[in-house]
Amino acid sequence: MDPEPKKLLIVDDEEDIVLLFRQRFRRQVRKKEVELLFAHDGREALKVLSQHSDIRVVLSDINMPRMDGLTLLGEIQRLERILEVVVVSAYGDMDNIRVAMNRGAFDFLTKPIDFLDLDATVQKTQQRIEGLLEAQEAGRRARELEQKNRFIRDTFGRYTSEDVVCQLLDEPEGLSLGGERRPLTVLCSDLRGFVSLSEVLSPEQVVSLLNRYLEVMFEVILRHQGTINEISGDGLMVFFGAPIQQPNSAQRAVACAIDMQLALDRLQREADWRERFPIVEMGIGVHTGNAVVGNIGSQQRTKYSAVGSDINRAARVEGCTVGGQVLITEETLQAAGPDVQVNDSLEVTLKGVTTPVTLFDVAGMGGEYDLRLQRTAAPRAELKNPLPARFWVLKSKATDGDACEGELVRLSPNEAEIATAAPMEPLSDLRLELLGEGGQPLQGELYCKVLAEPPRAEGAMVVRFTSVPPELQKLFEELLLPSA
Repeated sequence: MDPEPKKLLIVDDEEDIVLLFRQRFRRQVRKKEVELLFAHDGREALKVLSQHSDIRVVLSDINMPRMDGLTLLGEIQRLERILEVVVVSAYGDMDNIRVAMNRGAFDFLTKPIDFLDLDATVQKTQQRIEGLLEAQEAGRRARELEQKNRFIRDTFGRYTSEDVVCQLLDEPEGLSLGGERRPLTVLCSDLRGFVSLSEVLSPEQVVSLLNRYLEVMFEVILRHQGTINEISGDGLMVFFGAPIQQPNSAQRAVACAIDMQLALDRLQREADWRERFPIVEMGIGVHTGNAVVGNIGSQQRTKYSAVGSDINRAARVEGCTVGGQVLITEETLQAAGPDVQVNDSLEVTLKGVTTPVTLFDVAGMGGEYDLRLQRTAAPRAELKNPLPARFWVLKSKATDGDACEGELVRLSPNEAEIATAAPMEPLSDLRLELLGEGGQPLQGELYCKVLAEPPRAEGAMVVRFTSVPPELQKLFEELLLPSA
């Protein structure tokens, strides 16, 4: 494609001067290298300039009717555009030259015109214009890059690792924020029974506990180059494989999940935690699939996020976990490779999934990670006097159906075996109420999940507590004393 001709605006009220310019540039005009435009005074020149934003060079006389050339120079300075003016005048005294240069003239030529001097001046002026345009474009690119870098930092800086941010800054063209479908591994975590726990803690304790917990979790997640996409109270959703695609996303996600559990164990062994907060447990679910990632939202609020059924599935897997557990799907197990070590598997039906799904209970990760989960349950002691209880099945955090009756026959600090005529399916969530003398409920409610572990006797089920209020925790400690 041929370049556009360069436009020259000649501002002069003398017709013979106009004719001289036409003759001098006729060859360049014929070759479409130059396009000449004319104005008879300053006012007409300003009108032409308003109609042609691509005029870069003006050759102007000084002495003209209505608006002279020196006044025109002052008006052109207010236009704030890349434009150079060469004054061509018979008034070549030092006063006019000084005023013209002070008002922004690039050069000054005197009449009668020396056309060799004119050609050299026009060429020099056009070179000056090209340099200014290049500098303007470089500045525009720099501002655009700065804006993009600031956006990347604002969007990802707090929720992903510095290595990922640096890679995004080095290769910003590789980040598709408009939306794309890509493979992704999603980690969802949640503190067991935190909602009920927050009801017995002071607001200051709740916020302090959460902040300390999240601080430790963030450190682990960012070390494994995860992207923290959502914080919902005590729940986290973390992406591996976005915004930067990495081939070992599933492996890093599983290693991160194990590391998070180990970090929580270390945190709760700290004296400061033991003095201020109760023991909490975390469940983690991991799933690998495809999702659409990109900027989602409105002009007022936009967030880099992901949507798709596989995102929801990771949250469903997390809902199947008990405290201290990491469950992964078969897709994640295959994608993560042979270094992942599992205890056993279980088949579950997840909400929104028509066919049963196999989940794997992670024991550790070999290879370069060398991580092992240390999830041990205290042995359940047989109670001399079983504790009467009633329980309800929870659906979407609300009780479903009538209460069922049973007795706690074996107990540990975090598990129990319940004898009942109505044992529930594994992974059922229950609200449990213990009964005292006369069938009166004891203060405090228990929340638990039915385990797949077979009970010792028929007509019973094994549960793991997800939330134990302080008053019942004290009761359990008394029941589990050797003399009890």
